[in-house]
Amino acid sequence: MSFEAYTELRNITLDHTFNGIQQAASPYYHRFGLNCKLSGSVYAVSEIDGAIPIMHGPAGCAFHQRLTPMKLYSPVNELPSTNLDENDVIYGGEGKLRKAIIETSHRYKPSMIAVLPTCVSGLIGDDVSGVCDDIKSEISCPLISVSSEGFAHRSRESLDTIISDMAKAWKTAEPPDYDLKGCGQEEVVLSLVSQLMEEQDISEDLVNIEYSGRFRYGSRRDLEETRRLFGLMGVRINTTILSCNVEQIKHAPAAALNIVSRHRKAAKLMSERFGTGYFHKWAIYYGLEGIERFYSEVGSRLDRDGEAECMIDQEKKQAFVDIDNYLKAFRDQSFALSTQAFFFTPDIARIYIEDLQLPLRYICVNTQMLRSMNISEETIQLMIESMTELFGKRDYNLQIIVDPTLHDVWEVAKSVDFHLSDRITPPINQNENHHVILDVSRINHLLFSTSFKGIAEFAGYLAGYLNKGMASSHGSIISQFEYDALNYPFVEDPRCSASRAMWSNMWALKCPKGD
Repeated sequence: MSFEAYTELRNITLDHTFNGIQQAASPYYHRFGLNCKLSGSVYAVSEIDGAIPIMHGPAGCAFHQRLTPMKLYSPVNELPSTNLDENDVIYGGEGKLRKAIIETSHRYKPSMIAVLPTCVSGLIGDDVSGVCDDIKSEISCPLISVSSEGFAHRSRESLDTIISDMAKAWKTAEPPDYDLKGCGQEEVVLSLVSQLMEEQDISEDLVNIEYSGRFRYGSRRDLEETRRLFGLMGVRINTTILSCNVEQIKHAPAAALNIVSRHRKAAKLMSERFGTGYFHKWAIYYGLEGIERFYSEVGSRLDRDGEAECMIDQEKKQAFVDIDNYLKAFRDQSFALSTQAFFFTPDIARIYIEDLQLPLRYICVNTQMLRSMNISEETIQLMIESMTELFGKRDYNLQIIVDPTLHDVWEVAKSVDFHLSDRITPPINQNENHHVILDVSRINHLLFSTSFKGIAEFAGYLAGYLNKGMASSHGSIISQFEYDALNYPFVEDPRCSASRAMWSNMWALKCPKGD
C-alpha cells in the first residue's frame, strides 16, 4: 500500500472512529455550533503546508476555532491568539498583533503567517493590513492579512440569490455565476491572490485545480485520477489550491486555466491580475455525461480537443463495460432515495436513473437546512418547482416528497425494495427484512467524482450493498433513540429543540427577511 493510500485510509478510519456514530456531525456542528467566517478561514490556512494562522482577537475565539468543522478529529493545534481584552478594546490591539507576529515567526518557523481578525478587532478598527505591511521586513516568511471578521458573514439576501440562481441553472444546464462571499475560505484565497502570488510566464499545458485534501472522503484519489486523465490529454496540474505549499501558490499564475467550484471570485481576480483563465466546475459536470462534458470543454479551452476526445472515448467505453456488470442487479429492484443534498438532487437523480438505470420511484428531499439558513419560502418553492419541471422534461417517472417525517420515510421504504439514504434517515429497527434502508453516505463521494472510473466504482459498491442487504446501523443502540420527526439527527428532546429554535431566531435577527 502506498503512503498516500495509507494516509487516505487512516483519515477515513479516524473519521469513523471519532465521528462514525453520526456521519452528519460535521455539517451540523458547523451550522449550529461554529457558524462563523473564522472557521472557514482557519480551515483554509491549515490546508497550506507549514502555514500558521494568528487569531487577532480574544482567546475564546481561538479556543473554539481550533476544532474545524471540516474534520472534527483533526484540530488546528497551532493557532496563536493576540488575546485581546477590555483595555485593548479601548486603546487598540495593534501592539499585541506586532508582538504576536514576531513571536509566531520565531517559535514556529512557519512557511507563511496569515493574520485573521475577529469581530472585536474589526469593530475597534485595528489596521491589520497596515501592521502586516510595516512588519513584513522583520520576519523571514510571507505574511498576509485576511478579511475574516465574523460579522461580515454573508447575508440571507446573498444566500437567497445564490440558491435562486442554482434553481434557475437546473433548467439551463449552465453553471450559475455567483460569488460565495463571506464563508472565510474565499477570503483566504483572495488574500493569497492579492498578497502572495507572483507574475509568471504562462504555460498553455498547465491548470490549477481547486482542492482541499481534508474536505471529503476520496478527494485525494479523485485528484490523482483527474491528474491521470489530464495527462492523457497532455495537460499537467500546476497547483492544487488550497492543499499545497507556499511556493506552489506563488507560481499559480503560471497556469493557463483555473478550474474552480467554490473560489470563483479569487479566480476572477487572478484573471484580472495575471491573465489566468478560469473554468467554473459545477454539478452539471457529475455523472458520465457531465464528466465527458467537463473534459471536452476544458480540452477546448486549452486547444486540446483531439486529445480530449480520444481520452474520453477510451475511458467512457471502459466505464460502460464496468457498469454493465451491475445493471441487472439494479433493474430487478425498485428504489427510493432520501437526500439532504438539495442543491445537487437533480444531478444525483440523473446519475442514478440514466447512468446506473435504477428504477427510482421516490425522491425524498429535506428543506430544513434551507430554512435554518433563513432562505425565503419563495426561493424554496422555486427550487421544488424547478426540480419537478426538470424531472418531467426528462420523463423521470418518480414522485417527489418534500420534508418527509420519519414515518413518511419508513412508509416509502415499505413500498420499494431498497431505500437509499445519504445521512438524513436515522437508523430504524426493521422487522420486515425485505424492506431495507441503505446508508450510502460512505460512498457518496464517488457520485461527485471527476473520473468515469468513479461512477463505475460507485456502481460496484452499491451492488455490494444490495447483495448484503445491510440496513444502516441495524439493531444498534443508536437506533433505539427517539428522533425529532423533522430535524434528524436531533433527538426528541425539548432542550435540543429549544437550542435549535434559538439558533434559528438569532440568525433571523442577523439576516432579517425583507431587508
